[in-house]
Amino acid sequence: MAATRSIKNKHREPRQKKNPSMATLPTPSRRRKPRTLATVSAILAVLLVISVVCLLLVSSNTWRAFQQVVSYETISVVNEFPHDPQAFTQGLLYAGNDTLFESTGLYKKSSVRKVALRTGKVEKLQKLDDSLFGEGLTLLSNRLIQVTWMQTNGFIYDLKNLSKVCCFTYLLM
Repeated sequence: MAATRSIKNKHREPRQKKNPSMATLPTPSRRRKPRTLATVSAILAVLLVISVVCLLLVSSNTWRAFQQVVSYETISVVNEFPHDPQAFTQGLLYAGNDTLFESTGLYKKSSVRKVALRTGKVEKLQKLDDSLFGEGLTLLSNRLIQVTWMQTNGFIYDLKNLSKVCCFTYLLM
């Protein structure tokens, strides 16, 4: 019988002795070990390298688009028109019937003018106040709209005779 008892004892799991001071503490649960600083650093380094490579690819493709050289063989000048070399052009638009409308700048020299395209002759001229610097010009219906530089003044002109229809102000951004 003693031999049988020893075989049974071999198959049994060993009993753990209870420590009375540890009896009240909960048994520790298995938790994943936190990632080490080296692992986090390695992941950040890989992400940084991937980001830099992506940025370089995007920027090199964009740069190549700007580097396309214009071949002068593909450009042909079809006509040249005379123009007042003293005019500091700020706005220019073609209104049909060989007519240009031009806004010129510079203090004491700003104007809106109607110009014959073929001759460059100024057909009509509306001078701005000497304190204004003429800027952009656009055509809307039968009205020319001009704005000034660094002031908040704008003017609306009649297309036929360049008379001022009204003035307006705008906000500079």
